[in-house]
Amino acid sequence: MVENTPEAVEEDLIEKLTKEKEQLTKYLRQLKAEFENFKKDALRDREMILKNANEYLLTKLIPVLDDLERAFNAVEQGATFEDFYKGMKLIYKKLWRVLNDEGFFKIGVGQKFDPFEHEAVERVETEEKEEYDILEVVENGYKYHSKVLKPAKVKVAVKPPRGDDGAQTV
Repeated sequence: MVENTPEAVEEDLIEKLTKEKEQLTKYLRQLKAEFENFKKDALRDREMILKNANEYLLTKLIPVLDDLERAFNAVEQGATFEDFYKGMKLIYKKLWRVLNDEGFFKIGVGQKFDPFEHEAVERVETEEKEEYDILEVVENGYKYHSKVLKPAKVKVAVKPPRGDDGAQTV
């Protein structure tokens, strides 16, 4: 005969809940271990991708290094300054071709100041230029794809201040 006393029902319920708790605890431990392994694998994959990307870029830069070595050897063998200079210009262009192919660009300096790509290091009062025209590039700026890595440092034109009556103040 099966007992249906409140104590028996309670014991059955406790036993059932204890088993369920043990199963859930075991499942959670397993899930936690799998997640930790996933994090380690993801980190290892990220490191491998970065290593491969660096290897790819370095492989593209090797010809530029070879050209530089040839240029320095040519100087040691008596090449003229003019020849060395021409060679350096060609190597410089080749380096920029490699960098541009990889999405690295010099920030073009247009007519107007753009606070997202330029850093104003000096304001020059002038009537000869429009307000916020770039007068001079002090340091080049660079972008990698659309991200600014270093803003271009520029001198910017501003109009001289005027008094309330329109007269220039001193």
